[in-house]
Amino acid sequence: MHDTQFRRFGMVLRHELRLLTRERALWVCGLLFLLLVGYAIFNGMLQTSLRDQAQAALMRADAQNRASQLAQLNRIMDGTETPTPFGNPASPANMGGGLGAHYAVMPSLPLAPVALGQTDLFPSQFKVSYDSKVDFIHNNDIENPWHLLSGHFDLAFVVVYLLPLLIFALGHNLLSGEKEDGTLRLLLSQPLSLATLIGGKVALRALVLLTAAVLVPVAALLIARPQALQAAGPTLWWALLVGAYALFWFAAVVAVNAFGKSSAANAMILMVSWVLLVLVAPVLLNLAAAYFDPAPSRAELATRTRVATALAMRDHAALLSTDYEHMDKPDALIPRDGYLKISGRPLGHARVERQVDAAMQPELDRFDAQMVRQQARIARYSFLSPAAAAFEGITARAGTGQRRHAHFMRQIDVYHLAWKDFFLPRIEASRAISPEDFPRIPVFHWQEEDPAAVRHRALRSLVQLLAPTALLLALACWRLRRYRVV
Repeated sequence: MHDTQFRRFGMVLRHELRLLTRERALWVCGLLFLLLVGYAIFNGMLQTSLRDQAQAALMRADAQNRASQLAQLNRIMDGTETPTPFGNPASPANMGGGLGAHYAVMPSLPLAPVALGQTDLFPSQFKVSYDSKVDFIHNNDIENPWHLLSGHFDLAFVVVYLLPLLIFALGHNLLSGEKEDGTLRLLLSQPLSLATLIGGKVALRALVLLTAAVLVPVAALLIARPQALQAAGPTLWWALLVGAYALFWFAAVVAVNAFGKSSAANAMILMVSWVLLVLVAPVLLNLAAAYFDPAPSRAELATRTRVATALAMRDHAALLSTDYEHMDKPDALIPRDGYLKISGRPLGHARVERQVDAAMQPELDRFDAQMVRQQARIARYSFLSPAAAAFEGITARAGTGQRRHAHFMRQIDVYHLAWKDFFLPRIEASRAISPEDFPRIPVFHWQEEDPAAVRHRALRSLVQLLAPTALLLALACWRLRRYRVV
């Protein structure tokens, strides 16, 4: 019995393949989809490569600057070079501030090209100094406003937004088309069940689309990004998420066909479902999260920062108004017995930044806490939008989502604190930076997220996709048993 059903299933596959290969419009749609997938992969790899190259250049520049600063300090200590006031590596105020500031970098994961995610909104590098955290976390290049509005074109966009439309084009008339052509009764008069017929139709279409959406990008990644070879686990998870998302929409296609409506009605119902679940639901989900867990206003944060800065400058006005000591005492720039006189203005600036940091930290903590609650709420109710669930899971495996960036920002906090703990006491005590201090200057070391936590997020997204898929398939089975052929 099973062999007979399997042969009939194969017969349906062969018959559908012949029909699809003869349909010119489907060839055009398929070619267009392949072009979109190819461009999305190209753009994803291009953007990721540019970011990786920029980060590598920053790291090389940091290393070269630190080496040249050490060489300069040795010359100053030897008496063969006279230091300049703002380029003096012996000064902890200079080295802790702009002169010695170092970049903290969040590297890209092997699957980053498949989902650029929110990398256009969340920077992956910061130049850390003893300045207030508020200063350097907002001191980044301004992104193209169009990109901020629409996002970069990547494979995640193609999968989440465009793949369902192609599924509709191939499947809105699975049964209604046969019924309208008068061939459904003829087919079912043979020893062929309705479930086998629609199963074969769906299987062939899913094979064609998932080959383009999964296998082609994986092959391109393996060729153009060799480090993807070490990411077999994330790649498998990504394929599962894309497959589950496609399966949801195929289940929706089968369920709609099972109600026996016309092809035009099926297409309209599916398009309305796409608009509601892909366009409307994510927006409503974000609005609800913002309503129940509103994040502090960035404008309010900027205003409070300006107020805190003004108060700090008022408190340290006496130091900030003093002249630089080297103006009338050039020898003040040369360290003596491990000490270097820090004149009033640099000392005042350091105290202002420390005071602003202390005043603004509660505001930043409140902002971060609200963002965490927002993201938790969105993740909890992502099942209301398969698009949101798929995007959350894909960006989690690609390492381009908000949660990995939040993990990066927590490491920035630790590094910034270590940096201030190293330089600010030296500024207050007027202790010069010696060549022996250079190896002890804090260095940022990226620590990747807990793999178990990332897998948990991907698994939750997978479950949020499979659960409604199972409900749709159950509804389809129930309706197919009552399907009227005539």
